[in-house]
Amino acid sequence: MWALWIAWSVWAAPAPFEGPASSAVDIIRPFPHHARIYVQATLPDGALGLFLVDTGADISVLSRATANRLHLPVQENYTTVWGLGGTAPMHRAVLPELRLGEMRVPEVEVAVDVRGVHDEVGFLPLDGILGNNVWSRFTLEIDYPADLLVLHDPDRVRVRGGQLLQFDGSHLFTLAQLTPNAPHATPTTVIAQLDTGAGGVILCGAAGASVQASATQGIESIYGVGASETLPPYQFYRETRRVPLATLALGGRRQEVAPLDARWITFAPEEEQDCSFDALIGHDAFARWRVWFDYRGQRVALARSHRTPRAENGHARFLAQELAAHGDDPTRALYRAQLSIGAGEVDAARTLLEGYVGQDGPDASEARVLLAQIARAEGDLPAAWAALQGMSAAELVAQGEIVRSVNGLLLEGRTEEARGLAERAVSEAPESGDAQVALSDVWLAQGRTDEASGALKEAAQLAEFPDAHLLRRARIALAAGDRYGALADIRRLLQLYPGEGLFLWYYASLVEAGPDQETFAADLDAAMARLHPQLRPLDFLVVGYRAIGDVARAQAAAHDGVARDCAPLPAGPEQDNCFAWYWALAGERLDDAEERITRALAAEGDRSDFLDTRAMVSLARGAFGDAAGAARRAAALSPDDPYMLWQADRLRQRAAAEPAAPPRDQEP
Repeated sequence: MWALWIAWSVWAAPAPFEGPASSAVDIIRPFPHHARIYVQATLPDGALGLFLVDTGADISVLSRATANRLHLPVQENYTTVWGLGGTAPMHRAVLPELRLGEMRVPEVEVAVDVRGVHDEVGFLPLDGILGNNVWSRFTLEIDYPADLLVLHDPDRVRVRGGQLLQFDGSHLFTLAQLTPNAPHATPTTVIAQLDTGAGGVILCGAAGASVQASATQGIESIYGVGASETLPPYQFYRETRRVPLATLALGGRRQEVAPLDARWITFAPEEEQDCSFDALIGHDAFARWRVWFDYRGQRVALARSHRTPRAENGHARFLAQELAAHGDDPTRALYRAQLSIGAGEVDAARTLLEGYVGQDGPDASEARVLLAQIARAEGDLPAAWAALQGMSAAELVAQGEIVRSVNGLLLEGRTEEARGLAERAVSEAPESGDAQVALSDVWLAQGRTDEASGALKEAAQLAEFPDAHLLRRARIALAAGDRYGALADIRRLLQLYPGEGLFLWYYASLVEAGPDQETFAADLDAAMARLHPQLRPLDFLVVGYRAIGDVARAQAAAHDGVARDCAPLPAGPEQDNCFAWYWALAGERLDDAEERITRALAAEGDRSDFLDTRAMVSLARGAFGDAAGAARRAAALSPDDPYMLWQADRLRQRAAAEPAAPPRDQEP
């Protein structure tokens, strides 16, 4: 959510532009069909910068790195910006010019280093956001299907048709008509802000009152400009209402939009004064159209695209530009490898990375970790270890690899090596919480639960977050025989993150056939009551309901989950995995589940998520040894994932406690 406002109401009219009557600029999407759209603009130093196209931002944004590279004078703490994620200080600078296609745009005022604005998308470096202090100089045409943005001279191109658009110097407003997806629902008209940087439809304050009969209420994450990246995720939860929409009328077009929901924020009457808009409509409403924003002529129109549709991978474009600009420069191999990965050219990326590591470039440790990640994704653990060979503990910490490496050693039974590596990490990087987590995992594997708990407490203190690592804490408590301590940690997690199904599953495993089923049932119902129905983790609800013996609700959740999560996927490995996952959790259609997951793994090779499904299918069929083996393999490929580690532990224990099952092809 990228809506952005500044601390005064009217922005000064920008300087005019120089250029022809019209100029077309390619829209760039990091990956084909990525929802948000970006363009490249030529910066004052001649370099191309990548910018989000955001008609919801009244001011453009520039990254701190780009401002520093351009040696722009920056006025620190000039004023305040705010967005849906909160407020942030605005540091001000002025770009002398930028060029979009054949258009030269002088004197672009920018907010520098705005909190919540990322500096990359995929592997593409992101220079910032272009807002209405750029777009309002033109009549703006965005052809979403053709991935083309056209800038028109407003003195020579005006929009006819469509409907009235108001530009107040900062934002774009028009009337939109929403029809809820409910029997006998009547349309409601709202004054809507048009925001290409936002996603769906947001209602604020009294604007949602006329559709509240169709609304559900629950919590969900609202991120955006102003959001602090140092806060834990639950800090971004907001109580919202959701209204499923059937149609949306906008820009002279009425379109069917189901299953799109309007999210209604700040619905309490006493909070209505906090709303800076009545409704906000984002790119989901524009995605099938050629959209015209006539700032000066005050019209907005949605029209059919008559151009050839395009679905380009932005990483491939950047890679071609990189090769054209820098030839065979070996010092740029790491960046090229990253672009190659984003473009789906993994073999080319591997070759580049191996050459870069062989030359011991300045970022060789980053290249080694990337090589290891490629190898793990392909199920090649020996290649992953070979890539990491020779890296120091401090380097592994700096590259975010220490927890993966230590647990990888533990899963291979190399406990003393794991312990030595973790202790060196703590010694070489004493301020690293990850090093303490890695050491805690070693102590847990050795049964030294007091030391494991102490290391996690140190990690939480370093993170300045008392509730950090609760899932690992629960594993330690359980290993120490403190079942109620483990339950307390998991209940806390479920309170913080009611939509996180993995915590629900862990909780269910602790109460299965135990004395706490009534407490679990109450906690489960309380957690689900806090969520919108469409956001509930239906797969883990299957597990939860089965844990308390509620077969009917488990079957209903499985049926709904298959319809919601699996049926819409295109036929292929992902869909096969989804069906197999739900059927295994529900204990239904196990022969079909076996066929599906076998086919998915044959197509994709060993993937940790697919192997996790394989483990659950085998468990449901009573093949406990196979289940434990698949879970261990999944954990080895994702050794920093506490869920995968827990799965490997519990299924190993289950296999040890059960008699051997017949092979899969000889089941009774």
